[in-house]
Amino acid sequence: MQDKGQRSANSLVNSSMANDTNVQTIMQEIRERIRQRSAPPRLPAEPDFSPNPQLPDMNSLETTVRSLHLNKLLVGELPPQPPTFRGRLGSLLVKALRRMLFWYTAGIRDFQAGVAAGFDQQVAALKSVAAATQQNWRFSMEVEDRFEKLAHALEAETAAREHLGQRLEAETAAREQLSSDLAEQTGAREALGVSTSEKSRQVDIAIQQLRAENSHQHARISILLEDVRKKAAATSAEAQPVVLSDEDSHVLDGFYMALEDRFRGIRTEIQDRLRFYLPLLEKNRIGDQRMPILDLGCGRGEWLEILAEANLDAYGVDTNRIFIAQCMEKGLRVTEEDALQHLRSLPDSRLGAVTGFHIIEHLPLDVLIKLIDETVRVLKPGGLAIFETPNPQNVLVGSHNFYIDPTHRHPIPCLTAQFLLEARGLCDVEILQLHPYPESFNVPDGGMELARRFNAYFYGPQDYAVIGRRV
Repeated sequence: MQDKGQRSANSLVNSSMANDTNVQTIMQEIRERIRQRSAPPRLPAEPDFSPNPQLPDMNSLETTVRSLHLNKLLVGELPPQPPTFRGRLGSLLVKALRRMLFWYTAGIRDFQAGVAAGFDQQVAALKSVAAATQQNWRFSMEVEDRFEKLAHALEAETAAREHLGQRLEAETAAREQLSSDLAEQTGAREALGVSTSEKSRQVDIAIQQLRAENSHQHARISILLEDVRKKAAATSAEAQPVVLSDEDSHVLDGFYMALEDRFRGIRTEIQDRLRFYLPLLEKNRIGDQRMPILDLGCGRGEWLEILAEANLDAYGVDTNRIFIAQCMEKGLRVTEEDALQHLRSLPDSRLGAVTGFHIIEHLPLDVLIKLIDETVRVLKPGGLAIFETPNPQNVLVGSHNFYIDPTHRHPIPCLTAQFLLEARGLCDVEILQLHPYPESFNVPDGGMELARRFNAYFYGPQDYAVIGRRV
């Protein structure tokens, strides 16, 4: 009986020792898991500075944080009880240890809760950083794209300038060759009835046109370069988008200058026609500082030159930069501005006369009415509005010559122009028929009424002036 009791005691002791070993193993495993879960997260070796940064997978990170919150709840909880004697014994020991270590378990739980809260804050910060990084990257791509467009525009302008320079060199060489040929073959050309001076004048006009166009292109390139420098500085300092200056409205300035030189007529011929209006200004005492004159669409400045020679106070406005530059070279007072905008900027009753030679046929009806209204507003009492335009009553002008200038909109009959000035507030409106064809163009009438009418409709006045007075 003693041996049997002794064996039972030994067995109980051995079982207790085995259970102690099992408990120690379980505690060691618990400590190892807590240590692993409490370890700080491993940081990446180096940050990613690629142009389009690959941000961490936020879904995976959020899943890990949720798992951390769930595991936090297991701290201090009992593992499942095995259905064996050793398991029940071990469970009793674990319960005893948990009661003895309640102060330590609470600390571990608090630590685990702090770690989980820290991870929550890190996830929120990473989300904010990811959003800011993506926004900065998109903005940097937009800025880079804008700079590429600026570079392409500058390259195109530079290529155009180089091409224009080559054309100028070729024209200069052609002029030199032509001058040499003219010097060697003067007798032969005179026999053929070709005027050497006329050919030389045409070549001079062509060279002048190329030089003016080259100067205009150089000015445009300078404006674009200055705009790029300013906008690039603003982009780096304030992160604002770059916008090129709008030069489209001046692309055809050189073309229109060449068109005027080809079909408008030489300066002396135009000036001889315009001197017709000087007695009208003198009669109405217009042109001193009290009654200044404004010329709308002054163009090449023939009218302004005549007024300057007569010592009259006058200036002009035009939107063509080449015409403005030519007028300034001659010492004329001009402003680069739209005619209607300039009139709107003037105070009431400011001018003695407003003139416009071959400008109203370029305007839509609503703009023309606004131009007449502003003209009436800025004229002083007794001031004159003088507008000259092609005469569509002349069949050749109305059906053909008018459309040589592609910027003309439509012919304006003289009765329509007279009605517009009267309807908008001017009085004593009169029509003056101007510039008929030379007599040599007329068909001999022989006293026939039909021939006289034919000459009147085909070779009569090519232009007319409509003149109104401000009351």
